[in-house]
Amino acid sequence: MELDLLFKIAGVGILISVIHMALKQAGKEDMAHLCTLAAFALVLLWIVQLLGRLFRTVQDVFRLS
Repeated sequence: MELDLLFKIAGVGILISVIHMALKQAGKEDMAHLCTLAAFALVLLWIVQLLGRLFRTVQDVFRLS
């Protein structure tokens, strides 16, 4: 497993939590939720790409295609 991806996800989580708290304190809760949703979409995109690479590797190992 790539440890780099795990650190990226943790970094995004910490950064977004700080941004979310700052926006919530400023009274912009809708923007805070939007930033959280955007970060979730970014991390989900990373994970989907990693899963795609995993499935391609499994196909290559078992020569399924």
